[in-house]
Parts: sequence; structure tokens; C-alpha cells
Amino acid sequence: MFSCLHLPGFAVEAVLVRAPAWRAFPCAIVADSARSDDPKAPLLAVNREAAAHGLCSGESVIRAQLRCPSLRLISRDREAEADLGLELLGIAESLSPDFEVIGADTLILDMVGCRFPRSWQPTLPLRLSLAETPDLAHFAALSPLPFSVEPVRPEDFDPLPLGLLRRLEFGVWEKLIALLDLWGLRTLGGLRRLPRQELAERAGPDALRLHDILNARHTRLLKLHRPMESFDQIVHFDHSIDSMEALVFQSHRILQTLCSRLQALHLAAARIGLKLWLESHDPVIRQIHLPEPRVDPAALLAPLHTLLETLQVSSAVTALELTLEPVRPAAAQREWLGRQLSQPDRWPDTLARLEALLGHGRVGIPQPAPGHRPDDFEVRPLSLPPVFVADCPPDCDLPLRRFRPPLEVAVASTGRGLAIRPLALLTGPHAGGIRRAHGPFALSGDWWSPEAVWQRLEWDIEMENRCLLRLARPTPGRWFLDGCY
Repeated sequence: MFSCLHLPGFAVEAVLVRAPAWRAFPCAIVADSARSDDPKAPLLAVNREAAAHGLCSGESVIRAQLRCPSLRLISRDREAEADLGLELLGIAESLSPDFEVIGADTLILDMVGCRFPRSWQPTLPLRLSLAETPDLAHFAALSPLPFSVEPVRPEDFDPLPLGLLRRLEFGVWEKLIALLDLWGLRTLGGLRRLPRQELAERAGPDALRLHDILNARHTRLLKLHRPMESFDQIVHFDHSIDSMEALVFQSHRILQTLCSRLQALHLAAARIGLKLWLESHDPVIRQIHLPEPRVDPAALLAPLHTLLETLQVSSAVTALELTLEPVRPAAAQREWLGRQLSQPDRWPDTLARLEALLGHGRVGIPQPAPGHRPDDFEVRPLSLPPVFVADCPPDCDLPLRRFRPPLEVAVASTGRGLAIRPLALLTGPHAGGIRRAHGPFALSGDWWSPEAVWQRLEWDIEMENRCLLRLARPTPGRWFLDGCY
């Protein structure tokens, strides 16, 4: 038997724990990837009062405020989320020693040999469900089924509407939901009673997995959560240290001890945390992100040595603390077409020198900004996030090779406004007649800000020589070639 513990609106509830007076008001948090002043930004999470007004995560800010004028937008608090996550882990450990962490807000518990609570009245709006399989318990906790001490049966989901899958975001693609709707299915019971083999042949493996979950046929092993051992060591000096060589020597001794513990557990270090306690000022705290997990003390000492050389402290050091963030060693294929760093050990050394030259927090990796403006990007901190593989290929398989910078050309055209149509390219490397033009595609953004407003028209054109190009007109009278397909 399995149970699922779920906290809806986790990010909002973490803030409301520290501000309980706001709990009576509808509150929401805007997604991190969106700009705070963007009225079209999606909501990351809403509390129970906001959900009672029909609001849900993913809805735009302006639409949510029109539906609920008293909605309060609050700032996300990562520290509060970490504290609330530890509290949820404590609640799960009080129910069962074996559980799997699905996310910060969801945990699945193995209730074999454990006692399920006969009543459930937590201070937080937690949902607790009991079922025969882990995924069925997970699904029951996300659904609006009431709390029950009896295990959830597959028949209990029959009256629930099929559209509930879209709101629950239970790994079901939008295309599958649209297909089931075309079949005339309106409830989960109709989906559950469909023939299994015929459903797999017509709707694919996702529908088959959902069918097995609803019928309690999909059983899997839990990835049990085990707290990671802390790799932190601090040394208090009898006499204050004011030389860099002494700090490097002490750092090397600490790294040898911590790395030996990592090797014993078959782990590696992904990040080094440095903290220097000073005589007369606040401690100095720095972080070093490694390009790949390392366990060699010499490889970890090199970037730390470079960082210590660039630090300027105003008083002597009384204590040194080093922290290694443990991760599992990443499996990598070495030396295939030169796809990786030739000398990964020197990468953190380079990063440390760049931050010393430009300033802390001013070195990062560009990534596309949320929006459709061409060449718009943001800079995120240098880290090593996990690589996610898309579940489905992109809609357009034809790549576009962008011109940097775009090539300004002269174009012969006819018409005005959105009815304008390019006829030929008069200049540039692809001058000639246009055989076909698909467009225009009107793009615009930041219309609420007079200083940042932008708009442009784009066409996909085919030349007489069969060359496929993207033509753009950001301002009247100026034409650019964005790229070649």
C-alpha cells in the first residue's frame, strides 16, 4: 500500500508560513522566468483562497487580476521554500521511513508496516491519499477527491471530468487530451473502461500508461530518499593567519579529508564553498562552480588557490571552513569529436579569474529570454543544471542559420501595412526574384512600455534558385535577411 503527500501552491504556502496574516487573502507568485512587470507573465503558484476564485498556475497575471481584483502578487522566498521542504520531509518521516521525493511539494510513501492516520487535520493545506500503487496514490492526491482512511479505488475516479488531466499536468500531452475529447470522452471513467489494446494502438504509449494508472495496473519501485551526508569541515586557528600560503596549506589538508570521504561513498564534488572568518569584520563567503564533478584534491585545490590569490581581506583570518556539494559522478564519453573541454581542470580557474576581473556575479551564460523578440536573451549564473531531453521533436524540423549581424538589403515590394508583399531582393548576396513568400508574420512586444516597445514583420521566402530565406522588416523602409534555411 502506498500513500502520497501533496501541498498545493507550495511556493505561495512557503511565504504564507512566515506571513500568516496574508492567508485570508488570495495570493499568487509570478513565474521566475518571466519579467516582474510583464502583465502576460504566467503565475507560478496560487494559494487556496485564489484557487477558490478559479485561478490556477500558468494563468497570466492580467487575466488573473481581472478575475480576482483583490489578488496579491507576492515575491518568491527560496529560503522559506527550503524550510518548508524540510518540514514536509519531517512529516513524511513521521508516517513512513521509506518514501520517494517527486518534487518539493509531493512525496510518495511506502506504507507497508506503517499505520495510516485515522484523521487528517494539518495546519497547512496538505493533501494525503492512500492507494494500491504509487502512481494511483499520486494521482489521487492531485485530484479533488476527499480524504479517506480507505484506499482509493479505480472506480472513485469515474465521475471526475476528463479536463481534470489538463489542470493536474500529470504528464499527459495536450494532443492526447484533445484526441480523447474528439472521441467523445467526458469523464475519467469512460477512459478507464476503454479496451486496453485498442487504446494503445490508436493513442500511443502515453494513453496506455494513463489507462494502467487509472486501473491500478502500473506498479513501480520507489526511488527511496536518503539524506545526503554533509561534507563540511571548519578549522579554528590558535593564531590568526595573514599569509596566503598558510591558507592554501590548510585548505589542502581539508580537501584531502573531504575527498577521501567522497571516494568512500563513490561521490564527487560539484561545488566548493569557502568561508573565511576574520578578526574584525564579517566573514567572507565565496562559491566555486566546477565544470564537472571532481574528486581529486589537487583538481579542487587549483581553482581554490586562484580564488584565494584574488581575495583582499582587511584583517587576519581566524577560521577556515570548506564545504563540498556532493553529487553522483557524471558518466561522460571522452574525446569524441572534441565535444567537451580539452582541459576541464582549468575551467574553474578561468571562471575565478574572470570574476576577479569583472566582479562577483557578472559572469554568466546567455539564454533566450521569455518572449518572441529576436536576439533577446538573459544571462543566468554559471552552474551545471541537468540536461532535459524534449519528449517530442519540434514542430519545425528545418533549421535556420542566422546571420550575425542581419544583412540589410533593398527589396522591391507592393502593398501597405500587413498587405505588403516582397517581390524581389535588389541587393545582397541573394539578389534576385522571389518565387514564393509566406507571410507576413507580425511580431511585437513590450507594448505597455513606450521606451521598450518593438514590432516587426517576417516572411519566409523562396528565391528563383530555390534558396529559402527569412526576410524581416523591423521598421518601415528597412529590410533585413535574418538567415538561411
